[in-house]
Formats: sequence, structure tokens, C-alpha cells
Amino acid sequence: MNDKQTQLIEASIDLFAQEGFWNTPTSRIAKHAGVATGTLFNYFESKDVLIDAVYKQLKQEWMSHMMTGYPENGSFKARVEHIWFRFIDWGVRFPVRYSLMTQLKLSDLVSEEAKQSQAAELAFAYTMIEQGITDGQFVDVPPGYLGMIFYADMDAAVHFAIENNLGDMSLTRHITQGFDIFWKGVTG
Repeated sequence: MNDKQTQLIEASIDLFAQEGFWNTPTSRIAKHAGVATGTLFNYFESKDVLIDAVYKQLKQEWMSHMMTGYPENGSFKARVEHIWFRFIDWGVRFPVRYSLMTQLKLSDLVSEEAKQSQAAELAFAYTMIEQGITDGQFVDVPPGYLGMIFYADMDAAVHFAIENNLGDMSLTRHITQGFDIFWKGVTG
């Protein structure tokens, strides 16, 4: 990605978060990025393509953060706990980006192709969930359902931490307590 593409994506993230992706004209994005209006269309053929690029960028940042230091050879619990901590940590560190990523995920403006390309990166998590169920480490429920519980619990932890302005020790305690509650519920 070149500098102008990065500028356009960052400007889009700022404006989409402030004004909503449905309300932000491409001319305003270009102006905010400091480029000519037509320049946007040299890199993104339409606003829909730009929205997909923003979604992919946010998901890539989130995944990269989550996988940093991933204990590939760690215990099953250590690997699940790592994902838990890193997911929540990214959401709390980058609340605007997290909120926008969540909004885009739920919108019908992100193409199925963009959603599927990003889903492939999460395949390891679903494989881990399936293996945990097969090995008896997780309760015997459909893997998709357990994945939804995992995501919903982490999402709730992010929102609680942001709303209560948790930091440092209180954030670590919150993340640890949340994981303990989750773990007890899914390993019963």
C-alpha cells in the first residue's frame, strides 16, 4: 500500500468513525486526506471498494495484534487466553477503530468477498474451538455457537473496559476475571 492509499484509508477511518460511513462523501474523505478528489478513485474504484479496504485494514491490524506473541506450542488454555487478552487489549487501545470494525462487520456495505477473505484468517480459531470440543476441553456444543459466545464475551469485556475507563492494573484484573468466568462457563 502506498502513502496516498494509506492517507485515504486513515482519513476514511477518522471520518467514518465521526460521521458514519453512510454519511461521508468521497470528496470529504479526499479533502481530509489532503489529496485531490479524483485521486481517491485512482486507488479505489468506488466508495464500496474503499469501505472494503477500510474493513480489511482494521481486521488486519486486529489480527496482527492478536497474533503477536501467540504461544503456538503453549497449552490449549494458554492459547485461548492469549487470544482473549490480545482481542480485548486491541479493542481498549484502539476504541474508535474497534467500534468502526464492529459497525462495518454488521453492515451490509462490506462485500461478502471482503468478509470471507478476513474469515480465512480466523480459521485457526475455529479449528482450535473444534479441537477443544473434540478433546473434551470445551463443553460439547456446536463450534459456531461456542465461537459466538467467545466473541460476545470478549466484546462485552471491551465495552465495559472502555465505558469504565479501565487502565493498567484494573484493566488487567478485568481481563483476567472475564477470562476466568468465560473459561468456567465453557469447560464445565
